Amino acid sequence: MAHIISIINNKGGTGKTTTTLNLGSALSQKGYKVLLIDFDSQSNLTSALGVNKVENHIGKLLLNDLSLKEVLIPLNGLSLIPSTNYLLDYEYRINNEPGREYLLKETLDPIQSKYDYILIDCGPSLGTFAINSLVAADFFIVPMQAENFAFIGLDKIIQITDKVKKRMNPRIEMAGILFVKFSTRTKFSKAVFKSLVNNERFKHKVFETKIRTDISLMESTAFGENIFSYAPNSRGAEDYMDLANELISKYGKK
Repeated sequence: MAHIISIINNKGGTGKTTTTLNLGSALSQKGYKVLLIDFDSQSNLTSALGVNKVENHIGKLLLNDLSLKEVLIPLNGLSLIPSTNYLLDYEYRINNEPGREYLLKETLDPIQSKYDYILIDCGPSLGTFAINSLVAADFFIVPMQAENFAFIGLDKIIQITDKVKKRMNPRIEMAGILFVKFSTRTKFSKAVFKSLVNNERFKHKVFETKIRTDISLMESTAFGENIFSYAPNSRGAEDYMDLANELISKYGKK
């Protein structure tokens, strides 16, 4: 059965899409079968994978307008369920569905045995789609930058995930907090990291791997490539492979 992992943060620009793309690519390179789901109306993951002019997408799939076979896109070593810029229109429709929080889980249950990992790229909100991802997931990862007010957003995510765990998905666990765009040279970054590691609640939930600042990570998504095909010898490639290894060591399929 696949490990389903939600990549979530209610703030934009925290590296959710970059992490979904490159963690998924790293796992694929290690021989695992990986499905990526773009659950963001900005469709950045879909674009980063070189998929354009999407007509069949996650919104139609959740509403049973289309079958999984019609929506699923096989790519080089990965599979993708794409998003669309019109996804928010579908969220309004989904809000009227009975049991709307369980739609993604119902969609993924029949295909879990076909994959080793399913990674969900969430949008920068904690609305219906984000709740769907948490109800379906076994784990969630919170990418965040070492900056002011990072803890405020983290507290909100923990409040929501605790409610989901209590009311809808008792198996969900935090896989870890992932520092992205991390500068190893600044005292402030190190101080934020240290404060989180020393926090009683989170000290065992911070990934040892940090995704260092690397222009190649930004460039690769702009050119529709993952970091391993665009710059295989870069810091970004090294860091995301390290993250994949750490994830497998702690929670994954050995």
